[in-house]
This record gives sequence, C-alpha cells and structure tokens, in this order.
Amino acid sequence: MATILVTDDDPVTRIFMEELLRQEGHHVLLAADGQEALVLLEEQDCDLIFMDIQMPVLDGYLATRRIKAMRPQWFVPVIFLTSVQTDRELAHCLECGGDDFINKPPSPIILKARIQVWLQRAKLANRLAMDRQDVENVILKMRQDTQFDPRGLRVMMTSLEKTNGDIVLSTCRSDGVQYLMVGDFTGHGLAAAVCGPLVADIFYRLTRQDFPLQAIIDQLNDVIYHRLPANMFMAATFLELDRPGGGMRVWNAALPSGVLIRAGMAVQRFPSTRSPLGITPHLGGNDTSEWYPLSWGDRIFLFSDGSVETRSATGEFFGDERLVRFLETLVTSGAELDSLLVELDAFRAGRDPIDDITLIEVQWVQQ
Repeated sequence: MATILVTDDDPVTRIFMEELLRQEGHHVLLAADGQEALVLLEEQDCDLIFMDIQMPVLDGYLATRRIKAMRPQWFVPVIFLTSVQTDRELAHCLECGGDDFINKPPSPIILKARIQVWLQRAKLANRLAMDRQDVENVILKMRQDTQFDPRGLRVMMTSLEKTNGDIVLSTCRSDGVQYLMVGDFTGHGLAAAVCGPLVADIFYRLTRQDFPLQAIIDQLNDVIYHRLPANMFMAATFLELDRPGGGMRVWNAALPSGVLIRAGMAVQRFPSTRSPLGITPHLGGNDTSEWYPLSWGDRIFLFSDGSVETRSATGEFFGDERLVRFLETLVTSGAELDSLLVELDAFRAGRDPIDDITLIEVQWVQQ
C-alpha cells in the first residue's frame, strides 16, 4: 500500500488519521507542523500528503510550496485538511500547489474515496513522467552527433523543457565547404525535439556524399512533408560556407532574418525567401539562395524566433531591430553569447520565457 504523510498540529486529528489509514493498510508518517513535514520528506519518500493550514513554525501554504519545489518532476498529491470556509482561503490551497481539500472533521467514506482517486492519479502521472524521461534521454543521446563540425562557430541554445525543438547541424563536404543548418520545428519540447534526429541523419548522410545543399534541402522537405504529421514543419536557415571561395550562400525558409556584422556594424540582412520546410510536397526546384562575399573578421548571426518574439510585461516584442543592436554591442565588447539571456530576462521583467532560444555566431576566417 501507500506511504501517507499527515501534517497537523492537532494531536486528535493525527491520531484519527493514523488509525484510519493504518486500517486501510497504509504506512503513516506524522508531522506536527510544516517544518517537521519537510524534514521527514528529506529522509524518505511518500505517495500522498494530508496538510493542515494553520500550524505553528511553518503553515500549510508555505510548506506545500516548498514540498512541490523539492521534487518538481515527481507528482505527490497534497490534500488540505481544513476547517476554513471562505472561498478565498480555499482557493489559496490550490494556488500554493495543493491538489484538493477536505473539510474537518473528515468523513471516513469521503476520505477513503479521495485517497483511492489521488493515489491512482499520481501513479499514472508518475508513470508518464518516467516514460517521458526515458524518451527525452534517448533523444538527447541521438542528438549528440560526433559528425558536428564546430569550426568557426559559437552556439548558445536554451530550452523550455529538457529537450529542444531547435536544432543546429554543421559538417563539411569532402572539398572542405561547410554546411550549417539552424532549424526550428513547430512548437517546443518533446514533440518538436523528436524530429531532430530524423533531420540530422539526412543532413549528415547526404553531405558525406557531397550532395549540393539545395538537393539536401529538397530531401528534407520531402521527408518532413511525407513522414511527419501535417502540423509539424520546420523553419530553417542554411549556410554554405565556402572559405576558399571567399563567401557564402544563404537559404532562409521562414526564420528571422540573419545578420552580417562587419567592423561592429550590421551591413547585411538575410531575409526569408520561402515558406517553412514540410508545408508543400515539393519545393518546385527553385534555388532561392543568395551569394554573399565575406571579409576576414565578419560575424554572421543566425537565430530562431524565441529571442525576437520575447515579450515585455506590456506585450511589446523584443524584435529584430533591438536584437541587431544588441549583437553589434556584443561583437564590439567581445561578450559571451549567453549575455543575450540576461538581456531577454530583463526585457521580460522576470517573467518566464515561452519558447526555446537559439543564437549562432559564425566567425569568418578565410582559408
């Protein structure tokens, strides 16, 4: 049976709950206040918690917040035992992380029914969490590709969840020309991240065979369109970095405009010229790329939309122009790429991000 923690400063309630729960075959832990409950949970796990509200040392509201923060990936239901009757205080039970509440004195029949329901919910939720963790670990392992060529690159990626819907691929043809792809699948998290290994396999395999980059893009579009659900597509920017040739070719399919910074100033944008990959079955054989000559010391920046679509507390977008100004300062100051995260956090005024954020810098050194 389950291990259940009863937290209440009333000894009569603790005795009543202990006797009832043990009759049902449960293992019972007892705490007289929220602080005692936290100490117990640091030493052993439990499956369900009953929590009083008004207690000395640490009340039920604050104790519940701390308990939920202890193991955010593991669901342990917290049911408040309360004599409080006001709607505002009952709502606060849920706002602080509680999952349910029962009025004192509790009815044994209602109590047993609630225990059964919440233990079953917790079992299912935690099983799904474990399965999700296994899938995420598989995806992360698959994305750790030894074929990635970091030459000339600085990469900064953050994700809302353990896995990331953004993807960065880089490798070279046999003649030394480097292919770089920055992709952003629909949404974020597990559903988006699971598409990454499929794209990476095609990108690296065809590059090893010296396919033209346009042919690789066509193949990626075909696979995304035919093998993934209709709502899954990928915005992406591709670079063909020809250092011996002194320049690069750019394809932008629905990502924000990349930017070339020379001597600390933005001198060229690389706007989108087509829709995301996977929207249509065929790209029509049209090469929408542009060739750009480059000079030693140039910096090319590519980014997904997570940064430019960051919103302030008033709903204003961070936007392309503000990001370009930031990148100009970054180049002249020599700051790290992750200083962008500090800038975005200040712009959000402490609010949580809503999308994955990726920023790539290509440092041009002609060979």
